[in-house]
Amino acid sequence: MSIIRGFVKGGSWLTLASVASKLVSVLTIPLLARALGPEALGIYSIIFVLTQSAQSFSSVGADVAMQRDGARYELLGATKVGNIFGVGLSLICLASVIVAMLIACYRSFLAQHWLGQPSVVPWLGLAAIVIGLQPFGAVPLTFLSSLKDFRAYAIRSTLGHVVTNLLTVILGYGFGLYGALLGLVFSAMMQIFWSFLIVRPVLSAKGIVLRLDNYVREAKSILKLGLPYYFGHTLLGSVAGLPLMGLVSQYGGLQDLGYLRISESLAALLGFIPTAIAPATITYLSSSMAQSTEAYQSFKSMHLRGLWITLLLPTILVSLSASPLIYFLYGEAYESANLLSSIYVWMFLASTITSCLIQYLVVIGKTFRVGIASTLGVATWIITAFYLIPMPSMGAKGYLISQFIGQIVGLVLVWQPAVRDLHVYDKKRLKIVSVMTISICTLSLGIAYQGFDSFLQLISASLAGCIFCLVLFFQIPYLIMTKLSCLMTGRRCYVFICK
Repeated sequence: MSIIRGFVKGGSWLTLASVASKLVSVLTIPLLARALGPEALGIYSIIFVLTQSAQSFSSVGADVAMQRDGARYELLGATKVGNIFGVGLSLICLASVIVAMLIACYRSFLAQHWLGQPSVVPWLGLAAIVIGLQPFGAVPLTFLSSLKDFRAYAIRSTLGHVVTNLLTVILGYGFGLYGALLGLVFSAMMQIFWSFLIVRPVLSAKGIVLRLDNYVREAKSILKLGLPYYFGHTLLGSVAGLPLMGLVSQYGGLQDLGYLRISESLAALLGFIPTAIAPATITYLSSSMAQSTEAYQSFKSMHLRGLWITLLLPTILVSLSASPLIYFLYGEAYESANLLSSIYVWMFLASTITSCLIQYLVVIGKTFRVGIASTLGVATWIITAFYLIPMPSMGAKGYLISQFIGQIVGLVLVWQPAVRDLHVYDKKRLKIVSVMTISICTLSLGIAYQGFDSFLQLISASLAGCIFCLVLFFQIPYLIMTKLSCLMTGRRCYVFICK
């Protein structure tokens, strides 16, 4: 089976699973929003984000190593892959338990000094339970995706999403906020059981047994590959996001966190395709690179342009129709999330493109470059957020604007090294799509902020801004990153020319 054909087949399974999951979310999140109200939804959102961030925080980069090496199962053999899976799983579970214990022990301190809301202390205790349980059900999904068993992956992930959403809504209607959070605990327990039932037969069929042989050496090998990626792309984002959400809670109130959750759920309507096929991307990129350079370049070009263009049209539609969508799905109480949703969907598009570029760099082993770019992006986000969030009437808007700026910085810093090996005509196509995207983004955000009455007044300023952005996008970031690379590797540099 060709690389592209295999990717399409695997992506089809994952897309079907994602469609089912998103459909359930579209139906359940509005019900939960109406049942809880903005303030209680804000508390639920911060607990949900905390559990998701803790899951990413606890990965320690082991998931990247398992994904890449599992895709080379035929080359490495069942014993080696089983050892990588076993050691990687143990590292993630250990980190998760440590994080859960710290949150449980310091929940009063976090509620008082992080959120400024002492009433959330018991809810943080429930979050600690979920965090401790998550890896036992979630990490086996990495086994399935790396081994290209996307059918089993789709079944398992769909079950997890559907049951989580249904339990949350049913218990939320019956017992309020306590019931909604208790639904997260019950769903984490059930996902462990399903992972055991679904993943074990797949591993047994390939003769893979989880091992802990040469534990220290294997752990060092896993962390050597995964830690640079983890530090810049995962750790800093998790560490920065949670305190900044606490800042939003202090300056904008818990209702602003609820509006952020609504904006995120609306952007998730666009994400079923990129989110679905993400587990297959690194797997097939690794396989194509093992075959030939030509196959790798062809697949990469098809993947990036196809995903970008596929997302562009729905992004435009959702951005311009955010107001009626929010009113229809969530009710009049969430009208303040209109502008936030428009910002969020464009940020989601930038984040998706950045994730694709980062995946290309991970496959060729340039995780250190990913770490540098992601670190600078997160630093930009933090600096601008501390300036924007405390401003009057900003709060959640300041949080999203600063995050958007950080995403753009990260995107432009990984762009050049990620697409450098593409053919010239592929690069020209990407430049055309980039110009179109920047222009439409500027106009649609201006419309969302000013309204359609001021549309014509924005055109001239938007065009000037697009030209300025293009200069920054294609020239300055590449020169800066080249200079940093020269300094770190010890090569001789003359201005921006490296020898």
